[in-house]
Amino acid sequence: MIVGRSPLVVAGVAVLAVLIGLVAWTELSHAASLATGSDMDAYWNAALRVRDGEQLYRPGIATDSDLYRYAPWFAYAWVPLTFLPKEAVLFGWMALCLGATVAAVAPLLRHGPTGWAALAFLLPFGLEGAAFGNVQPLLVLALLWGAPRRSGPIWVALAASLKLVPIVLVAVYAGRREWARAAWTLAITGALVLPALAFDLSGYSRDIGAGQLSLLTVSPLLFGAVAFVAVAAAYRWAGTRWAWLLASLAMMLALPRFLLYEISFATVGLAEDAPSEPMAAVSTPS
Repeated sequence: MIVGRSPLVVAGVAVLAVLIGLVAWTELSHAASLATGSDMDAYWNAALRVRDGEQLYRPGIATDSDLYRYAPWFAYAWVPLTFLPKEAVLFGWMALCLGATVAAVAPLLRHGPTGWAALAFLLPFGLEGAAFGNVQPLLVLALLWGAPRRSGPIWVALAASLKLVPIVLVAVYAGRREWARAAWTLAITGALVLPALAFDLSGYSRDIGAGQLSLLTVSPLLFGAVAFVAVAAAYRWAGTRWAWLLASLAMMLALPRFLLYEISFATVGLAEDAPSEPMAAVSTPS
């Protein structure tokens, strides 16, 4: 509740609330209209190819939902599921994605009106990723819950092996002089990703796809500069309460192709509020 504020501040807050509400409603309506679980086909079909001894990274159009762009381990993890009815797997996967979406934004309820506004804004984008059946909600929850913990290198590496940009969270570890955690994150990520070199990558799509939001297609130099500045900011202020928020922003800016549901990466900015094991005091670089 706003008490003792000027009419201008009250009006500004009211306008902002309306705008957030409109964005949330529009995105929620869009999420509800999506074909359920279409992105799961990428994981399912890749597992079928592995099971049948076919090419894992097959050629395809960059915007195809069933185009596999992830580390090999994820396809192998799906192989046992392919022996179950696909409808049952789809139901369970969608339930898991929806549960992860809600669990990731639930901590916002503790932050009063500001947190409620953030929840209203972020939840619909998370639900869009869940509606696609994309792994995004699980990545966000894993990073939110796991990145600040002692086991953080494992969670960050798992996420980075599926969507490379979570590797920028290493900037927070490095900025806090947690060199062992940074090194472990890079090593585990490499161990998960490098086996892809054993496969035929000639058909791996490197295209962004037509009609996609991408600063890279505007100017590779500008894209690189923006991503560098964002990561440098996460490193510079790694010892502050803004560390994970800056790092989540850096993840979004480092995406070569930005899909709207990837706004849910901003939820990782709440990681500082997640329970974590005691660790040595951190210092901000001078």
